[in-house]
Amino acid sequence: MKKKLALLLALALIFALFSACGGKGSGGDATAAPTPGQTADATTGTDTTDPPETEDPGPYNFAAGKYETDENGIPLAPYAYELPLTTTDEVFTLWTSGPILQDAVPEGGMADMDYQAEIRNRTGVTIEYVVTAFGAPGPGPRQDNFMVLLAADDLPDIVTNVDWYYPGSLQTAFDDEFFVNLYNYREYFPNYWYTANSHPEDLNLMAKIVPIDETIYAFWCLEYEPVALHNSAMRQDWLAKLGLTNDDIVTLDDLYNALKGFQTELGIEHPFLLYNTLDAHALFNCFDTTPAIDLSNLGPPLLDNGKVAFSNTRQQDKDFMTMINGWYNEGLCQPDWQSVLANGTDWVRAKIIEGEIGCIGLVPAESVDYEKLSPDPNCEWAPIRNPVMQPGQVFHLGDQRSWISYGSWFLSTKCENVPLACTWADYFYSEEGIFFSNYGVEGVSWEYNEDGVPQLTELITDNPGGLSWAVLTYAMNELIDGGVSDRFRSYAYPGGERIAYYHRYWSDPENYKFDGSMQWPSAVTFTADESAEIAQYGTDYSTYVSENYLLFVDGSKPLSEWDSYIEGIHSLHYEDILAVYQTAYDRFMERFGN
Repeated sequence: MKKKLALLLALALIFALFSACGGKGSGGDATAAPTPGQTADATTGTDTTDPPETEDPGPYNFAAGKYETDENGIPLAPYAYELPLTTTDEVFTLWTSGPILQDAVPEGGMADMDYQAEIRNRTGVTIEYVVTAFGAPGPGPRQDNFMVLLAADDLPDIVTNVDWYYPGSLQTAFDDEFFVNLYNYREYFPNYWYTANSHPEDLNLMAKIVPIDETIYAFWCLEYEPVALHNSAMRQDWLAKLGLTNDDIVTLDDLYNALKGFQTELGIEHPFLLYNTLDAHALFNCFDTTPAIDLSNLGPPLLDNGKVAFSNTRQQDKDFMTMINGWYNEGLCQPDWQSVLANGTDWVRAKIIEGEIGCIGLVPAESVDYEKLSPDPNCEWAPIRNPVMQPGQVFHLGDQRSWISYGSWFLSTKCENVPLACTWADYFYSEEGIFFSNYGVEGVSWEYNEDGVPQLTELITDNPGGLSWAVLTYAMNELIDGGVSDRFRSYAYPGGERIAYYHRYWSDPENYKFDGSMQWPSAVTFTADESAEIAQYGTDYSTYVSENYLLFVDGSKPLSEWDSYIEGIHSLHYEDILAVYQTAYDRFMERFGN
């Protein structure tokens, strides 16, 4: 099956003009001889392993056999590694994105950066980086490069973000033997396994890590503390001119009145930044829907009395669209909203900095850059809460807090020493590895202040590329890497507590009452057959929604045609798609639900 898929992918890509990165350090034939401690071919991830002899570990500092577990084999405490992990000078290839700040990369390449060099010094493992351009999930150069490597059956040893780019279900990728089932090697990653079992209150965590019995796909990046990672903010100094503070923005009417004040009293022509995916930062969940367009996938899905539904298809979505259409007609939103994917676009960033916009979505660290670069010395951003229809409203969906972050490491079946690769990955889930990966190299990206508290250096806080991007460049990048992300590292500087306050404010139960009754579980998975059926109908459906739903924003499609729009949805196998999602959800709840 693996060769058949590779051949099909190769034929599909034969006309693609793409230059794949070359070179592989430790890759080898899938039938390579077992490495120390293996009882059979570990490259398929289907056989068991024997832990190394504890009295004669040889050149490896594996954890297997060195820690206590409960009756279910779950570690009782975090594990501290003896470094280096190996003295064999072994090499793994790693498919990843290059640093966001390209100017930071020395002539020798990514491997010669301080953080990457220190990883090599600490672990004894050399990583050869197969670097692609930074990219989000979905079509683009990074996906093209992944598909070329997949078609050639030439994946590196460690691969990031497979879930973003693999053309089908992850289970298919494992059935086709492209990747290692890590479950068979869990004795080699006690920290990851300990963390996975530490939060039974969150059914998504274990379901993400062990989606199918005795199956672990990846080392997922986890959160040190679940917080709202992003949401919305307003110009606090402008609110003050209206006699308001961010605490006064409670209801939708409050938000509208403040924006209208920016426009009519302060002369801000288009004060609300509308994104081409609409509610990109989950500000408007008071409508009991997720009023956003996912340009690459179906949905977003939600639950209505236990039944699956999709956003953009219900009366609640019409209610949201009626509101945003009114805002657009009053000029509160910029006319070129369909060009706004994110704040990082140069011209959008310039508008924010120059004071042409007063309400945006962001991650907290962005506000530092906007305030520093603003020509207005009084510029101050502050978080706002999710507005409610009426005071006291309980939100049924939209809570962003999760133990699961963005990045991931998958082990390819090309990897010749799976126990060592697992050990290398697990180091970044240890207490020492978490601190190191989040802060980077002492004296470069951080140092102790006079009170003995770690502080970011000026290389990070005053970086011309911005603090938020500098952190991801000089230490772990949670968008790409596995490990554990400590969000509060970005605020380790004098005054940083004001920015950390954003996370606390967005997650404050006084500001955000949430019961989760409509929330779609993020860890729901689909079988290969289900994924095929979704793919069969999904493209036409998602294209139709994205091309028609958005037209209601500016009136290109009048709201009087809403019923016709819904009829079009039901003509595109909508019920068949819902049935697949319902089956997957019911199966998920049967296994993981309380």
